[in-house]
Amino acid sequence: MLILYYSNSGTTARAAQHIQAKTNGKLIELDINPAYPTEYDLVTEISKQQIDSDTHPQITNLPDLTDEKTIFIGFPIWYQRPPMFVNTFFEQSDLKGKTVIPFATSMSTPMSANTAFLEEMAENSGATLQAGFLANSNDTIDHYLSDRALLK
Repeated sequence: MLILYYSNSGTTARAAQHIQAKTNGKLIELDINPAYPTEYDLVTEISKQQIDSDTHPQITNLPDLTDEKTIFIGFPIWYQRPPMFVNTFFEQSDLKGKTVIPFATSMSTPMSANTAFLEEMAENSGATLQAGFLANSNDTIDHYLSDRALLK
C-alpha cells in the first residue's frame, strides 16, 4: 500500500501521516514543479491559472508503482476540484490493475465535488477508482479505513 500526497498548509500531510500509521503503507510527499507558493492568496491565484489554462504541473518524484496494488492519492481541494497535478498523476502513472483511493482536505467542499473529475482522470489510466473521502478528521479516516478493511 502506498500513500502519495501533496500538502500546502500541513493539513493534508497530517491526514496522510494518520493513514500511514493506520495502514502501515509507504508514505511519499509529492514534489510538484513548479512548486506552489505557501502564501494562500498566491497559491489560489496559481491554482486558478492552472485550471483555466489546463496546465498539468510535473511531479518530480513519482515512484515506481509496479509492486503497488493500492495507492492513496491525497490533496487539498482548490476551486471545488482536485489540483491539476492530480491529472499529472493519472497521466504519468501506469495504473492498470491498481486501486486508487483519493482523499482530500477542505473546509467547505465535499468530496463528491471531485468525483466527476477523478472518474474522468481514472477512465483512461486503467485504474480502479475507489470512492474517495474527506480526510478532515482522524475519526473520518479511521471509519473509512475500517469499513474497507484497510487497517493494519
